[in-house]
This record gives sequence, C-alpha cells and structure tokens, in this order.
Amino acid sequence: MARHTTPDKQLDQQQEDEQTEALAKAAAAVTRKAMFRYRHAIAPHATALGVWGAGMALHLAEVPVWQVLAGEAAAYAAAATVRALIPATRKPLSFRWWQAGAGAWLPAADVLGAFGAMQSLYFAAAGLWTVPYVWRNRDYIVRPEKKRRALGAAQAKELEAADPIVIRWAQKTAGKKGALADSKLTNREEFVRGGAEGTRYRIVLDGQTTEGAMLARKRICSDFGVAINFVHVEEPDDGAQNAATVTFLKRLAVVESELWTEPLLDMETGILPVGPFEDGWGDAALQVWEPGSGPLPVGIFGAMRTGKSSILKIAAAEFARTEGRIVLDYLDPQDGQSCPSLLPYVPHALGIDAIRERLYAYQAEMQRRRALLSQIEWTDEDGVTQRGVQSYDHPGVHGMPMLVIAIDEFHLVARHEDLATIVHDILAEGSKCGMTVWTLDQNVYVAGMGGGDVLALVTSGNIVVLRVSDRRIASATFGERMTAYPHLIKIHFPGTQNKTKGCGYLLGATDRPVMMRARHIPKMGAVMRGMPAMTVKLPKITVADDAEPARRKGKGRRAPAIAAADVVDLDAAAQMPSLAQADVAAAQETVLSLLADAGQGLTGPELVAQSGLPLPVAFRVAGALVEQGRARRTGDQYVIAEKEQVA
Repeated sequence: MARHTTPDKQLDQQQEDEQTEALAKAAAAVTRKAMFRYRHAIAPHATALGVWGAGMALHLAEVPVWQVLAGEAAAYAAAATVRALIPATRKPLSFRWWQAGAGAWLPAADVLGAFGAMQSLYFAAAGLWTVPYVWRNRDYIVRPEKKRRALGAAQAKELEAADPIVIRWAQKTAGKKGALADSKLTNREEFVRGGAEGTRYRIVLDGQTTEGAMLARKRICSDFGVAINFVHVEEPDDGAQNAATVTFLKRLAVVESELWTEPLLDMETGILPVGPFEDGWGDAALQVWEPGSGPLPVGIFGAMRTGKSSILKIAAAEFARTEGRIVLDYLDPQDGQSCPSLLPYVPHALGIDAIRERLYAYQAEMQRRRALLSQIEWTDEDGVTQRGVQSYDHPGVHGMPMLVIAIDEFHLVARHEDLATIVHDILAEGSKCGMTVWTLDQNVYVAGMGGGDVLALVTSGNIVVLRVSDRRIASATFGERMTAYPHLIKIHFPGTQNKTKGCGYLLGATDRPVMMRARHIPKMGAVMRGMPAMTVKLPKITVADDAEPARRKGKGRRAPAIAAADVVDLDAAAQMPSLAQADVAAAQETVLSLLADAGQGLTGPELVAQSGLPLPVAFRVAGALVEQGRARRTGDQYVIAEKEQVA
C-alpha cells in the first residue's frame, strides 16, 4: 500500500532536512577551524599514532624482522633518490631525528609487540616530543576571538612601539644628522617568503623624496651595521613621492643556488623570469620581446666566472621549447672556450673569421626580411587592404623565427670596425625584422663596446650586471633608471662560504633595485634531452680576406654578394687545433717557463700573448698542467707548482 504524506508533514520533513544540513555545515566549519588552529599539535600526535599502529600491525602479521629492515632501507633509498632528482622535495624529505626513532622502534615492535611497557614508553616519548611544537605555536591555540582587523591594528601599534628596528631608526636614521631626518617607519609587516625572512615598513618622509630615500640606502646600512644585501629601499606601491618602502632581511633567498627545472618564458608577453630576488618577492625577468614591436637587445656584464653563461643556458633551454619560433645563435671569438657546454645544442660560430662570415650573413638576412615584410598584405580594422608591416609582432610570425645573436667576449668582436658596424645596424634596425643582439662582456667601456652608439643601443634594452670590480659600470649601464651596487657584491655571501655566482642586478621586464640570482643549470644534457637542436638557414656569402673595413656613414666596400641557392650549415662542429705529442711537450715546457719567470703567475690572456700559442691551445695546455699537478689556479691566474723544476 502506497505511503502518502500531507503537505504539513512534507514541510516538517523539509525543515528537519534543512536543520540537519545546517548542523552538518556548522560541524564542518568548527572542525576546519579546530584543524587549522591545532594543526601544529595534530601532526606530531598523528605521526606517533601512525607509527604505533604500523608496529602493532607488523607484529600481528608476524612479518620477519629482516623484511621490516629491508623495507625501511628501501624507503630511505627512495626518499634520497627523489631528493636528488627533484630539488623542491629536498626540504620536505630531509632526514630528521624522529625518523631515526621511528625506524628503530618498528623492528622492535615487530618482534616484541606494541603493548605493555613498550607502548607506554613510546607514547611517553611521543608526548614529550610534541611539547616543543605545542608550546612554540601556543598563540595559534589560544588565539582570542576578535575581529582580525582590530586585532591586527592593536598588535601592529604595540610591535612598532617595541620594535628595535623602529627604535634605532628614530635614534639614528631619523635623527637630526641622520640620512632621513624626521622620517618615520609605519605599516610593519613580517614575512617569510621564497626562502627569505625579514620585515617590511613604509617610510613616511618629511622634506625628502622617494629618490632621496633610495640613495640613502648605504647610510641606512651603516646605521644598522649590516651589509648592503640586508636592506632594500624602493618606491612604494602607490607611487607617492613622499614615502618609500624599506625591507630589513634576516635571511636571504639566494644564498643557495636555485636550479632551473621548468620553462617559464611567457609566449604571450615575452617575459622570461631569470631568477629570484634576494628578498623572495618574485623573480627578476627579461623582456625578450615586446608584443607588436619586436625583440629587445640584452647586455650581460660581469667579471670572470660570475655566471654570465648561466643566463645564456637558461635562454637556450627556454628557446629550444618554442618549436623553432626562437633561435639562439652563439658567437664566441675565443673558439668556444667561453661556454663549451652550450655548443652541442645551439648553432654557433667560433673565432673571428667564422663570426665575420656569420654577421655578414645576418646583414644580408636583415635586408631580405625587410624586403619581404614591406610586401606583405593585410586587412585593417576598417576592412581596407594594406601593404607592408611596420614591426615584427611575435616569434614565428610570417614563418620567420626570431633570431637572437649572442656574442660572447664582445670587446674582441667590437674592435673590428666592420663587425661593430653590422652589430650597430642590427641593434638599430633588426627589431623590426625579428633580429636582435645579446652582448656578453666583462666591462662596458665605450672603446670596448665599439663606440658610444653601440653602447647606447645595448643599454636601451635589457641590462644584467653581475659582480664587477668598477663602481662606474652601474652608472654606465643603468644610469638614473635604477640604483644598483654590483661592485659591492662579494665573492662569498657575508658570513658563509657560499659563492655569489649568478648574483647581480637586472633591468628589463622588472626594474627592482634588489639583487637577484640567476637559476643554475649544472648539466645542459639533462635539460636538453629530447629537445631538437636549434637550426637556422642564412644566405651563404663569401667575405674577401683583404676586405676594407666598412664605414658607419655608408663609405667603404659593399656588402658581399649573396648566393641564393646556398645556405650555411650552422650545426657544423667547431674545428679545434690539434698538436702532435712532441709539440704538446714543447708547449708545456714553454708555459712552465713563463710561469716560473712570472713568479706571481699569469692570467689566461697574458699566457696567450707571451707564449705565442693559439688561444685554445694555450688554455688547453695550461689546463692539462693543472690536472697533472704541475701548475695550479689562483683566482684568474695560473701559478707554477712549488715542486716543479724547469730547465
């Protein structure tokens, strides 16, 4: 017989269901709140209970103790493998003392059982283990039920009044003779972000400007007795010119080098993150190209072994994943010694002769692209057909890849007037055709950059300045656009033995006056595995050996003729000089004699100049002597070993 309900009963049932649902939601909310509030105390108790349960299960299942030990060894080995392969898991999977305790307790519980005295001792130890966690996070457990905004304001006022940074600021920096007299610190904000830890404030200025506050950074560091890395002064988010933002760091985010693990290039905006800032607030980034405009030049400067090639490796790994839309061509006048790990994966030209041929080919390619783009037809928003495009919109447009010509040791190329002229023309006009130049060098002196015109074009794009020895390099590159201190970067981080390789300042898609550190690629083969080698086809040209240098104002010889049917293979292996065994021995004796006469040692360029050996041969011989223990490296110099005797 069917069961019928009246409308009144249906209404009562609906109300009862709604009450049940409301109670369930309230219970869930209370549970979530309790889980969040007591989360620091729940984790150790849950771990202790889980380990105890595992031991009891092993005992009841009569698992042989050797199997338990083998399982633990396999688990530890697996964790170690994952930590080695995936850097992001190193901290979560790091070995801790309670893991050792659990590993020792499980075999004992498997043999003796988890009940009785053993159980009591285990839970007593686990309870003592949780005490520090509970005490350390007691504020989360006894947090009063107040409105967060009111509580935050009250706490901020109390903290600022007792804050030693605020007190010292008022006494020193804001004093009558201080760097920022009568200024105040407000809006205190503690943070732990991206591996960095510190406190941020808003500076309320009295009679000073934001620019003046940024220039006072060194004096602020002096007031607080810290290195330049631990204080940052920047423009506030609202852009007010009577205020600034200051950050005091306790821990830097860049002390440990971060590995490149995934592509980060944004193909819509052209922004390429390079590495984290030292305060942990985001990444420094290059503007590789501007949508609707074209690629931008990049200048990378720094002393020897400061990590200039790290940025090239990042670019190669990123561009290889663009399916041929961006190509990095590497030009090295030092025959490939500057960054040999890059050569198997990118087209390259080694030595001045090969670079000259390549740059003339790029000059012809720019002319070809310009003629092609001027004939392209397109329809505007009014439906009218137009001919010719003014700019290179995005990588791969019109079937033309974006060409990035990276020239290492640029001063060796710029000393040749015809090559400096071609580089100048590509920097000035190549962006419209999808071509640009990345320059890498140790300095930015006008003479070494092929003249002031070339330097001005290089510094109009992206600038990366790593550790340098001359404080004038920052002003020659960044100018008034950014206040930076690359000359104050030390070889090691203050108080540590960690090297600062890859650390510097970047002006591009980001322009924060905060030191960053480029991500590291220890093995190019690992990140390029499975990636197709980058290739590009250029018109084949012939450059006469006795060619007159081209003149920047149009005078001089014409560009070489183009053979339209031929192309240059940019993937050909580099031809390195080879020596017979007798010649190697003679070269080694020559180098050893020069080192013995020098006393304090010789740098690589000095060794090449005095020995008369080809550059790659001289470096190869010197490296072999170091491997044999007959010489050693001290900074940038080769020094003869004390035990070595030279005839």
